[in-house]
Amino acid sequence: MIIIDNLSKSYNDNYLFSDVNISIKRGMKIGLVGANGTGKTTFLRILMGHEDFDSGNVQIDKKISMGYLPQELKIVSNSTILEEAQKSFSHLKRIEQELNDLNTELNTDSNNESALKRIGVLQHKFEVLGGWSIETNAKRILDGLGFKEYQFNEKITTLSGGWRMRVALASILLQDPDIIILDEPTNHLDLDSTIWLENFLSKWNGSLVLISHDRTFLDKVINYVLEIELKKIFLFKGNYSNYLDQKSVRIEQHKNSFKNQQKQIRETEKFIEKFRYKSTKASQVQSRIKTLEKLERIEEPKQDNRSLKLLIPTKTRSPLKLISCENVNKTYGQNVVFENLNLVLERNQKIALIGHNGAGKSTLLKLLAKEVEPTSGNIKIGSEVESAYYAQHQLEILRKEETVYNEIESVGSGRGETEIKKYLGMFLFTGKDTEKKINILSGGEKARVALARMLLSPVDILLLDEPTNHLDIKARAVLEQALKNYKGAIVCISHDRHFLNTVTNTTIQIGPTGLKIYHGNYDYFLWKKEKDQKVISKFNEKDQTSSCKNIEFIAKKKAKNRDTWIGRRIVKIDTEIEKARALLQNKENQDNYQLLMKETERIDNLEIEYLELLEERENIRSKN
Repeated sequence: MIIIDNLSKSYNDNYLFSDVNISIKRGMKIGLVGANGTGKTTFLRILMGHEDFDSGNVQIDKKISMGYLPQELKIVSNSTILEEAQKSFSHLKRIEQELNDLNTELNTDSNNESALKRIGVLQHKFEVLGGWSIETNAKRILDGLGFKEYQFNEKITTLSGGWRMRVALASILLQDPDIIILDEPTNHLDLDSTIWLENFLSKWNGSLVLISHDRTFLDKVINYVLEIELKKIFLFKGNYSNYLDQKSVRIEQHKNSFKNQQKQIRETEKFIEKFRYKSTKASQVQSRIKTLEKLERIEEPKQDNRSLKLLIPTKTRSPLKLISCENVNKTYGQNVVFENLNLVLERNQKIALIGHNGAGKSTLLKLLAKEVEPTSGNIKIGSEVESAYYAQHQLEILRKEETVYNEIESVGSGRGETEIKKYLGMFLFTGKDTEKKINILSGGEKARVALARMLLSPVDILLLDEPTNHLDIKARAVLEQALKNYKGAIVCISHDRHFLNTVTNTTIQIGPTGLKIYHGNYDYFLWKKEKDQKVISKFNEKDQTSSCKNIEFIAKKKAKNRDTWIGRRIVKIDTEIEKARALLQNKENQDNYQLLMKETERIDNLEIEYLELLEERENIRSKN
């Protein structure tokens, strides 16, 4: 299908990659990976003929059809969403319109033979081209990508840029080309639509080349990996996890080969030096000199060790309760997003918000961040509790004409140049990188600047809306580890399941009936849902014996009594903690060190008991 021969590409005499030789055959589903700035998008643009290259050749079978979705795409159209998704089938729409017109003619003249003959020809053509199923398939794909049926006839001009990208993706999938080329297709998707696309592409029979930084997505969809690293491109067979294993082996083999060759070279050079001036060894010396000259030297292994060495500052001590939502209602016009929402966020919680598109995930995050106010109800922020909020619009508020350094300096009051540059180094901005203007940065670089701004000062809670978008896999891994080690609380939204499983310890599902809390990461949520479904199915069979029911009833009654007691004890602990804090804050007690130590220890013990009781209650409720 596509043959790439000795391809090289450079910018300003700096090679992105060189001497690339690859064949893309039918059935290959390739994930293109590499750090930001290594040339992944450029490689895709070369395949599409949108970018020139320095040398080499790209041969594409003229018979194949290709579909391409770039990272960003401006769609200027007055069409409806459904019409835009079907725009590549306008010829079928013209046939359909002509059929409608001819049928109208027949209503007035049923014996019109030329109209009847033309209808027969058009109907056959329409059927052969798949006209009867195009609209049905378009609706199915749009539904999978998160659109509701009532939206299909809305104008595309009513959509945000991200939702217009979903329509463009739907149009490509509907075309069913021989090869699809996608540049970070999940960036504009939520978790549900990401999983839908994953299932669609894994079952699809065509060929695929895509850039994605979502490891779970890559593992499910691809069967080959193309890695761009240190100006070379390497092909690996298998999914992303297989690639990591193979790469590790390849690196070790390369190291050993280089080490063995260097040993051989040293021994040969030692022999030459030792016997260079001995006539009896002249022929052997010359032979070894020629051997060295002809030797194809193995390049010294060079691993790209660039990474974000990120340490997120944390406040020394946070209260147990950070934010409380009490009977919160939130509406937008006639649309009710939340009704009687009650939620308490506590220290050490790392929460993933999940739910269908439009369920209110981003709205809840904005409520917690005080970006929007509730329609009614109360959101109480704990004493001296501070939060930091990150969303995609943070990239847009970066000042385009400012440098990376100036952007961070503007929020880093009191910090000197050395401290700011050291901090930027943690985000991979070193040397002249700190003087780059925001408007020339890549999406990944802008995301790192926005994260650096947000994480500069210690806070109690991080509120993150898709924080991994635009970050490459290495940067995501480092951010994951930093957030995992972070001592504060986190509430986040992400469609990256690997990120959710690494970082979070609580999952909150937002649904039509409100919030449902699962005390584990995303994999735990999936396991618990499956387990609960099995339990429901089991009880629906109604094959439980009366003795089992009695035992279960007694156990439930005991659990209920224990749950009630725990609830009362928690209330009492809250009261005791408040009293102890009042003693600590009383100015008259500031010199009474014995009392201060006693009450501080008492608060610590009460908080430990509080958390243990919460865990016990969670276990009770999860079993009943």
